[in-house]
Amino acid sequence: MVPQTFGLLAILTGVATAWLVNTRPSRERDPDAKFWYGFTGYCVVATLLLIAASQDRWVGALSLAVIAAGTLATGRLATCSVEKRAAAESDALRTAAHAALVARHDSVLRAWGRYALDPAAAIDFPAMNDVHVPEVSGLAKALAEAELLRRSPDAPEADPSGAGYHRAIDRLEAAFRRAEQAAADPARGSGTPSPAGATE
Repeated sequence: MVPQTFGLLAILTGVATAWLVNTRPSRERDPDAKFWYGFTGYCVVATLLLIAASQDRWVGALSLAVIAAGTLATGRLATCSVEKRAAAESDALRTAAHAALVARHDSVLRAWGRYALDPAAAIDFPAMNDVHVPEVSGLAKALAEAELLRRSPDAPEADPSGAGYHRAIDRLEAAFRRAEQAAADPARGSGTPSPAGATE
C-alpha cells in the first residue's frame, strides 16, 4: 500500500506542476516563474517516484507512465485555459476602450447639438450651422465618418483594433474646435463660444 500511496502522490504532484507551469507565469508576469515551478515540482515528483519504485518497481513504472500522460493532457488543458483568459481580457480592454471613445463622441455631439437646438446659440453663432463655412463643412464630414464607424464596425474604414474609430474621434474633436473658432470670427458670426459650447 505504501508504494501505491507514493505513486499516487507523484502523479498528483506531476499534474499540479504541469498546471502551474502553464498558468502561473502569465498571471504573475514573472519570466522565471515557469522555471522555478517546474524545478520544484520535478524535485518533489522525482523523490516520490524513487521511493515508490524502490519498494515496487512496477508501481514506479506505472506511476511514471501515468505522470507522463497526465502532464501532457494537463499542459494542453492549461494552455487552452490561458488562451481563453487572454482572449477574454483582450475583449474586455477593447470594450472599455470603445466605451471611452463613444463617451468622447457623445460629448462632441452634445456640444454641437447646443448650437443646433438652442435658439440663442443659433442666433449668436449662425456660422456653426452654415455648411458653406469650410470649417463647419469639415465638421459635418467628421461627424458623418465618426457615426459610420460607430454604427458599422465592419465598414471599410474600420479595423479590428478599433484604431479607425479612434482616429475618427480625434479628427472630430479637432474639426469641432476649428468650427467653433470659425464661428467666433466676426466675419462669420459674433461673440465667443460660451463654455456650454465646449466639449465636455
